[in-house]
Amino acid sequence: MRAVVYHGPEDIRLEQAPEPVIADPEDAIVKVNTSSICGSDLHILHGLLPKMEPGRIIGHEFTGVVHEVGAAVRRFKSGDRVVGAAAVWCGRCRACKRGIYSACERGATFGHGPLLGDLAGAQADYVRVPFSDNALQPIAGGLSDEQVIFAGDILPTAYSALAGLTPGGRGLREGDNVVVFGLGPVGLCAVASAKLFKPAKVIAVDIQTERLAVAKRLGASEVLDASAKKEVRSAIKRLTDGWGADYVVEAVGKQESLANSIAVAAPGGVVSVLGAFQDPIMINAPRMQAKNLTVAMGMGDLGRMRELLDAIVAGRLDVTGIITHRMGLDEAIKAYEIFDKKLDGAIKILLGA
Repeated sequence: MRAVVYHGPEDIRLEQAPEPVIADPEDAIVKVNTSSICGSDLHILHGLLPKMEPGRIIGHEFTGVVHEVGAAVRRFKSGDRVVGAAAVWCGRCRACKRGIYSACERGATFGHGPLLGDLAGAQADYVRVPFSDNALQPIAGGLSDEQVIFAGDILPTAYSALAGLTPGGRGLREGDNVVVFGLGPVGLCAVASAKLFKPAKVIAVDIQTERLAVAKRLGASEVLDASAKKEVRSAIKRLTDGWGADYVVEAVGKQESLANSIAVAAPGGVVSVLGAFQDPIMINAPRMQAKNLTVAMGMGDLGRMRELLDAIVAGRLDVTGIITHRMGLDEAIKAYEIFDKKLDGAIKILLGA
């Protein structure tokens, strides 16, 4: 089968690889119809993921058709259309019982090498899915792959940042003013998801004018160009009648962005951090304490896939507007270049079979 394979920093190749086989009774083999390139795939490309080894298939956003199932699989059969989660979880360990599936003691993330379970990725013709009754969701008959593919990764990540990153944590409330810093794919999904919570205003912040326009189409009440750094803080204060943002989503992963998030948060507010930080950072603890802020950091809750798919079916959520390119798996190396360099306004690139 064809697969996108990591061979070292700045070296990925499309090549032939062995087809996966059932290794556990809870496995399913999925024939991949559509996959996507994610920002974390770029971390792998640039050698930023520790312990990543040559020869690993990458990719973790996918839809497809069930090809084969193990003897213990109950929810799926050959021929079922499915969307896959970016990671798998057992549902039985201490972390899973607490609802923290990202910390599953038997879990693994597709295409992220030995550090995260050494599970082969999904930018390939076929992928093996452990714990498939958890990690796959059926695609309703009338939905396209484009409508649902992000429900397994960036969409639940963004939604979780609004619903509360930890079980029982404070989420976005009706009537809140929410600010989203960073309009990459996850930030844009946060903008689109925010309307499900009926906030007063959704304020989207970025330095790229084309992404500000996309945020507006996805439901942002206001968009702010962050290239005028000092003006962003004052603009948010003005837009919230001098109070500040009740809820802030940090989707950049930079110290400056987190500092801005803390600065614009209202007393008693929440800063929900999704940005993937590569290095330790400093935070303004005195300001946080003075404002009684809650800062939550974490991974998205992939267990929310079902409710997000229900929202898509009902027409209450649509993030297809972030798709800018549709290419074939045979064009994967070119697609990575476009995505990495943000050529031609790239936001999300789908790779079809």
